[in-house]
Amino acid sequence: MYAIVEVGGKQYRLSEGEAFKTERFRDIKEGEQVVIDKVIAIKNDNETKIGSPYVNGAKVKAVLVKNGRYRKVLTVKFKGRKGYRRSKNHRQWYSLLKVEKIEG
Repeated sequence: MYAIVEVGGKQYRLSEGEAFKTERFRDIKEGEQVVIDKVIAIKNDNETKIGSPYVNGAKVKAVLVKNGRYRKVLTVKFKGRKGYRRSKNHRQWYSLLKVEKIEG
């Protein structure tokens, strides 16, 4: 059994017991439960439910394992023979969620 959900503007294919990284949840602490109700589709052993745009009454329950940051991404601007060099860096926040149950 798996579900396709929308979280943070992105779509994920999830099954029970699976962990995934998504955009950071700011107002939820580690160890708390997250309920995702934007379920696009659910595939069971013998049936498939597809929403328009979401499946009514379907939920995915997950636990927030941790909030962290990805590796640093470096951005460099350079123009040859002009003495122009600029560099920036960025670390994006993420939330690691573990799916406990898919209801639908």
